[in-house]
Amino acid sequence: MDKISENIDWQIAYWYIQGLSTIEIGKKVGMHRSSIYRRLQKNSVQAIVNSFRNEMFQNLFAGMLGLGREIISNYHKKIKNNQVSPSEMNGFLTVLFQMSQKEDPIAFENSTLIAYMNNKKDFNVDPLDTIRMEEE
Repeated sequence: MDKISENIDWQIAYWYIQGLSTIEIGKKVGMHRSSIYRRLQKNSVQAIVNSFRNEMFQNLFAGMLGLGREIISNYHKKIKNNQVSPSEMNGFLTVLFQMSQKEDPIAFENSTLIAYMNNKKDFNVDPLDTIRMEEE
């Protein structure tokens, strides 16, 4: 893939993640909406979209962890100063317990594999390789 089309694919993926329609993306990159739609169906662009989504999720998750630390720290100060009622303490502990009971740990996705699984349109792949990949 040449540098120009790769750059356009990244721009299309970026604007798509931002919630723009194919018409709006087309205006931004100077292409027709149907061309944008076709590019969004390509495995390579889907991998970029999934990569952007993973990055956004990681940033959001990191921000949530930071906020959680700050909340716990402030709550700890309130407890030391006896500014917390028993019902507030019960509510806080209930929330902490529910958060700790989450069954599935968060695992970041393999964006290339997701794009492949979602859009199996690569006709140059040997069908036996496809079967082996699905079994893994």
